Amino acid sequence: MKMAGKCLCGNLTYSADADPVLVCVCHCKDCQRQAGTAFATLVIIPRNTFKLNGESKIYTQPGGSGQPLKRHFCPDCGSPIAIDAAVLPEMVLLAAGTLDDTSFIRPTRNIFCNSAQSWVPLTQDTQNFPLGPS
Repeated sequence: MKMAGKCLCGNLTYSADADPVLVCVCHCKDCQRQAGTAFATLVIIPRNTFKLNGESKIYTQPGGSGQPLKRHFCPDCGSPIAIDAAVLPEMVLLAAGTLDDTSFIRPTRNIFCNSAQSWVPLTQDTQNFPLGPS
């Protein structure tokens, strides 16, 4: 499947030619803070299929595993674009809301559910993990 997306101002664009490996919702406090909302919806794809056009800014922090997460975002509008997680070196986690076409988005997993906002329903048709998957 061909994917394309961009930040709010359009200065950062990306493309990928891959089927998603996983679509998940992350409820960790860091994703909540970066997204400015209750969770981040992430589309995980193979790194070798991802092409970023433009210069992103990167914020590095430890993830839930203790290993580094590199959060790529637009230096102009601040839109989160992608995450490089050291625990998944062959993958890129795309911010689903930046995709041009989101019609295929169907999360199958919720992670860091212990941090989920109390008003966010967690469905029983997804795998729900209190923290990250082991």
